[in-house]
Amino acid sequence: MVEQLFLKPISSSFIKTAQFLSVDMSGIIGNKAQHPLKQLLILPINTLDEFSIQAGHLKEDIIVDTPFDFHALSSGTVIQIGSAQLRLTFHCEPCSKIKHLTNIKKIVHKRGYHSQVLQAGSIKLGDKVQVLLERHEAIPYVFADRIKWYLDKYPSPILVSDLIHAIGLSSSYCRAVPAVIRRRSDIDKKLILYKKNLL
Repeated sequence: MVEQLFLKPISSSFIKTAQFLSVDMSGIIGNKAQHPLKQLLILPINTLDEFSIQAGHLKEDIIVDTPFDFHALSSGTVIQIGSAQLRLTFHCEPCSKIKHLTNIKKIVHKRGYHSQVLQAGSIKLGDKVQVLLERHEAIPYVFADRIKWYLDKYPSPILVSDLIHAIGLSSSYCRAVPAVIRRRSDIDKKLILYKKNLL
């Protein structure tokens, strides 16, 4: 069940509570633009309880209370909340921005689930969370695995900054790529470009 909803208005740097969310194929209407694989962040309420964090402090869009382990759902699972259908993409990775709230290592795989809109609709307080039979391709959580997943799908040379954006990570990850893939013989390193070809 939906316990709380939040908006991140385009015109404000503050997050605010909401009674309902209107969702289209680009995400939450009225919200700041989000990456296509990270349009809504769904957080189970037990994460807040376990780590004694106040609602909204993890920048979640939706807080849910479900009778099952929400984070245990596999990537590619499709859920319906209200009249909107969402594809779960990957767990939200804890970063240094929340280290004042909790131990980053302990909250791994409990920090919320990113999702992508499959069907526009509305989501309101009290709506049930339904797991549908439809399934989509799973997206790896591990950094190097996600790089491989993307390059296997699109085996063309790509700038590292564009690659990092395509897999839903911030530009700060660019400098980590060489070290992360160094021992991965299954990744075609020639496809990753570190500077533009000016020819």
